[in-house]
Amino acid sequence: MSEQPLNVEVEAMQKLITVLRNMNESGMLDLLETVTDPDVYHRILALVMTTGTMRLVDNLDKLLDLLGELAYAMSEPAEPIGLTGLLEALGDPDVQKGLGRLVKILKALGQA
Repeated sequence: MSEQPLNVEVEAMQKLITVLRNMNESGMLDLLETVTDPDVYHRILALVMTTGTMRLVDNLDKLLDLLGELAYAMSEPAEPIGLTGLLEALGDPDVQKGLGRLVKILKALGQA
């Protein structure tokens, strides 16, 4: 075995010991030990893996697309519209769908 690989291994072990020492001093090692305990791990999963969380994960791509569309819409200058313009906009199927979703959101907020 040549001298070079041994030096690299010793250096790697020294770095690992330094990282572990720092994690121990900061309390991160205790936290990691707690989180990896099977009982704690299962309790955390039970809290995180709810029906709502799963629904969010299932629709994450749609949510990201929506956020992109909202960001784009907010970057465009808004033109003021009056009552006539509002009534015309209500004839747009996309506006109707958006209002329907907005009403559902408002209802959910009211029930919360």
